[in-house]
Amino acid sequence: MSYSLDAIFKNTSWAISMHTTALNLLQQRAATGQDVNRISDDPNRSNYILGFQTDSRSKEVYLKTMEESISILELSSSVVQSIMNELGQARADMASTMSGTTSIQIRQSLAEQIDNALEQLVAFANTDRLGQYLFAGASAEEPAYRVERNSNGDISRVIYQGGAEEQKLEIIKGMEMSPLLVGDQLFRNDSRQSPDFYGDTGAAAGTGTSSVRGDVTLTITGATGNFQLSIDGGASSVTVNGTETNVAVVHSETGEVLYVDATAIQQAGTVPVRVPGTYDIFNILIHARDLLKNTQSYDDGVLTELMNDTIVSMQDVEQMLVRAFPIVGGRIETLTNLRDSMEDMKLNSDQEISRLRDADITQVAIDLARHQMLYEMSLTAASKIFSMSLLDFM
Repeated sequence: MSYSLDAIFKNTSWAISMHTTALNLLQQRAATGQDVNRISDDPNRSNYILGFQTDSRSKEVYLKTMEESISILELSSSVVQSIMNELGQARADMASTMSGTTSIQIRQSLAEQIDNALEQLVAFANTDRLGQYLFAGASAEEPAYRVERNSNGDISRVIYQGGAEEQKLEIIKGMEMSPLLVGDQLFRNDSRQSPDFYGDTGAAAGTGTSSVRGDVTLTITGATGNFQLSIDGGASSVTVNGTETNVAVVHSETGEVLYVDATAIQQAGTVPVRVPGTYDIFNILIHARDLLKNTQSYDDGVLTELMNDTIVSMQDVEQMLVRAFPIVGGRIETLTNLRDSMEDMKLNSDQEISRLRDADITQVAIDLARHQMLYEMSLTAASKIFSMSLLDFM
């Protein structure tokens, strides 16, 4: 009998311990909703779960990069549209002066409006998002453009100081794309044509490829056989005797060069020179503003011709900006499609994690009830064993 009591005691103790452990595990599964709460619960399934979790986290990082890039590109698209609106209004202001007799006061007022538009364009081009300048390329930590001003405080020159290359981001493994654009490529026309010389001094374009951009003023002083040519207001000059077909006139500050054919120069004077195909959103407005103010005191014939040609160049700059929309829009579409695909792949990984890890709550509830009942039965059996005395065997 003693052996039987000992066996019953051991079996009862084992049953209580087993059901207690099972209840603890089932309670954890019920509380967390997961079958696998630690690697030791199921090493094989845990290995798969860890693999899917790593995959899901990497996709989440890519998704954040895509969302940020899409947000930046959408802002860039909005900024480019605002720039186009400002340019369109400035062109309309210029065109209004050509429709009839316009007083000097009205031209001065329009010049002020264009100057305000120019200030706005600089602000647009230097738009940043979270400290990243949209149009500075790889040098996104600094403003894309800086300005130089004349003694009156007006913008006289806008200089690109951003990166020459785009800042590439890894969108997905093996694929890079830049949400930060290079303003010098986006906002500047680079289809240089031969310079146009205005007036009747006889100066003409040389055979060399000039590096000046937009509009410059060629100043001719002296007399036949000893003319001095300058494009920086006389700060530096080159002397010609009238036989030079391709003389290089250099701007002392910028280093830009204008090649001049001096063989037909007959008189001194101020010669406006335009280089079609080299305008950007800034120098075209600077020139338009100065023409409206007539800072060089051109006669009416030259001024009218210059203003007409400037309006054409403003249209060219607007058309140049149109090409930005397919660039930005194409990247937004690509990133949006990639994001949607990546979200689907991440969802698949998360579903696999859930399938491998999540508990069947209904089954857990059934198992809890079953083990609770068996646990209570084991306790009842144990209580009866411990209540036995010698009298039970007599």
